[in-house]
Amino acid sequence: MRKIGQGNVTSGKACLGTLRVIESIPDVLRLMKEDLGEVVIFTREASATAVTPLFPKIKGVVCTLGGPTSHLAIVAREFDLACIMGSTIDYDGKLDGCTVKFNSNGEIFLETE
Repeated sequence: MRKIGQGNVTSGKACLGTLRVIESIPDVLRLMKEDLGEVVIFTREASATAVTPLFPKIKGVVCTLGGPTSHLAIVAREFDLACIMGSTIDYDGKLDGCTVKFNSNGEIFLETE
């Protein structure tokens, strides 16, 4: 594993899953058609209410903005999702579909090939 980021855990515990990047409404609509049982979503927007329909189906959330009082963090707590807010992450545009893990300290790791 290689550490790729750090953030503030706002709910849940450690999480392991396939990272799916959400940058637009079409990304959300595309994901709604997939099996999301092992998915951790990654978004940059802390107020991204468009992703909340995915919450009953996913394992966790990583967001580059916001904190514990952000709308995204509050809703994640309601769904008891593992959630990291305000993260700094080494995002090169190629993380979609990669397996990531984050721990209760907010460290985010990429499963290496």
